[in-house]
Formats: sequence, structure tokens, C-alpha cells
Amino acid sequence: MENLTPVFIDITKWHKIPYSSTGGTRAKNIYVFPEDQKEYFFKGSKKLKNGKFKYPTEFWSEIVASKVGQMLGFNLLDYDIGFDENDEQQIGCLSKSMVEHTENKLSEGVDFLRGFDSSYNPRKDETRYTLEFIKNALTYFELSEFTPHFIEMLIFDAIIGNSDRHQENWGFISKFRETIQEIDKEITNTRGFFARIEPKIRKFITKSALKRKVLQEQTNIGPNKILLKTQSQIVETVFSPIYDSGCCLGRELEDEKINLMLKDSQMLNAFIKRGRSEVRWNIGKKPKHFDFLKEISREYPEIFKKVLEKIESNYNKENLKLLIDNIDVNLPSTLKKFSLPINRKLLMYKLVTLRVEKLFELI
Repeated sequence: MENLTPVFIDITKWHKIPYSSTGGTRAKNIYVFPEDQKEYFFKGSKKLKNGKFKYPTEFWSEIVASKVGQMLGFNLLDYDIGFDENDEQQIGCLSKSMVEHTENKLSEGVDFLRGFDSSYNPRKDETRYTLEFIKNALTYFELSEFTPHFIEMLIFDAIIGNSDRHQENWGFISKFRETIQEIDKEITNTRGFFARIEPKIRKFITKSALKRKVLQEQTNIGPNKILLKTQSQIVETVFSPIYDSGCCLGRELEDEKINLMLKDSQMLNAFIKRGRSEVRWNIGKKPKHFDFLKEISREYPEIFKKVLEKIESNYNKENLKLLIDNIDVNLPSTLKKFSLPINRKLLMYKLVTLRVEKLFELI
């Protein structure tokens, strides 16, 4: 369990780079570790117009979700505790960048959805954000093999009650360095190299020619579509670790509401039942998490069963309780004011255990 206990990292003296993104709503900055120049993302809470911070403990939800997910066997981006004494929030969650500009690249889900259908507007077409639409986009870019990974992510979201798995909160990593290394290795065997690479080259040349023709006829299709398709076909591509999952575990609840819920099982279960997924099953309103999973279990029974078997083999209530209770144990004594309150820890534990039990009922 020690490997799942968040590390406290003082980033006060690291180089800070302001970061802007069209996706997230929380304060976020890039910090560069001086010793190796690696980039890290430091996230706090969204600042409101009145100067207060919305959901000040949300960074803890991100960290807990990360560690719980890892404990259950999911591929989660790791989050630790970051501290910058000069930052107005001072404390937040810290994660190492998944990509390095010269070696790999993260392409967010929205890139593939808009590449598949140029008329799609995430802001205006929320009701079109369905599993079927996403699956069709992945098929178009020849990434359908990763559909199980996407479904696994949706199951994880149900466990933590994440309601914000929008198009910028998942993606694919193109591994340029590994691809080049693989080619360099295989090129030493001329026969093996050309036997493997020739079909891809032929496919690329043929489809590029077709795309040039299409571009001449349909000016509304931009070059990014071709770039994404080429990238997914030629470069080694993987589904990214699950990231940006902080909108979960009751992070929006005030202490008074939490205390009431901890005393009232009906209120707690009603809260769990109300949780909705950002991704839809059909065009329309957001589905409740477990209604959505029922549909998934019927449509993709083998994938669903395999994920649940993995969860079951890793799930342990005692270990879960220990993990959450010790989530802030590495905070220095001078920063104990930033500790995760005991009532929130207990709520998180109950939410996860009740949701996992509810998930097992779907088998």
C-alpha cells in the first residue's frame, strides 16, 4: 500500500509556466523540475469572480481517484501532492506530463470526434456525445481495438461518480520515439523490415492520394483529419492513462450535507443513484451511471465481465479504507490545515464501496 500513498513535493523553486487550455475549468500551471527539465501539471481549484475557490478540496478527489483506480487495476495517471508557497492556493495535485514534445504526443478525444465529423461542435452538440458516435470515430481512425479501454474508463467513472468525462478528458498517445526505435531495429534485417512496413506504406500512399482528391472537392475538410489518420496508422498509438477525474467523490458537497449523508443511508444511496455520465448511450440527456452500465453490459458482455473480474480480484475494503485514511499522511505538520477532513474521507470510502457493490450486482 505504500506505493499508493501520495508523495508530498515542494515545487516552490521549480520554474513555473502559465498554462491555458480549452478543456479544463480548474486552475492549472506547468512546472519544470530543475534537475531533469521534465514537465509537471499542478492543479488547484477554479477561482470564482468573488475571489473564493470553488470546491477547495477537489484536488484531493483527483488524488484519491488516482490511487483508488490504481489499486483496482485501472491504468490511471498518477497524482501526488504539490505545494508552491507563492501560489495563491499553495496546494494542489501534481502529475508528471504524459508526453514529451520531442518523443510523443497526446491527441485528445475531441480531435478524433471533429476529425471524424467536421460538423460536430462539442459546445453545441452535447447530446451527440454518445458511445456509438465515439466508437464510430475510433473505427474511422482504425483505433477500434481501443474501444475496450474506453469502456473500462466509463466503468471506472461509475465507481468514483465522475460526471465530467468530456472530450478533452481522454485521448491517445502517439509514441514517435518507440516507433523510430522499432524501425531502426528492424531495418538491420532488410527482409523483415520491408515485409512489415510495405503494407503500411502502400496503405498510406493510396489513402493520401484519395484524401488529396477529396480535399479538392470538399474544402470543409481540413488537413488535421489526414494528419490524425496518418498518425494512427503509422505511429505506435496507445490509449492514454485515465486523467482529469477530479469531478467525483462528492467534491461539490459542503460539510453540513456530508454529515447528514453519513447519518442517513437513504440520502447517501439517493446521491449515488443521481450520478450521471457525461457520455451518453443514446442521443439525448445524460444517463445515470448504472443505467448506462446496464446497457454496456448487454452490448459488450465480454468486455464488461473482464473488467469486473479485474476489479473483483483487486478489491479489498480494508485496503481501500487504509488508502483513503492515509491519503494526506505525508503532509508536513506545518501544512495540516490542508488535510482532507475525516468526514470527507469517510464519505469517499462509503461512496466507492457502495458503488463497487452496485457494480457487482450487474453481473
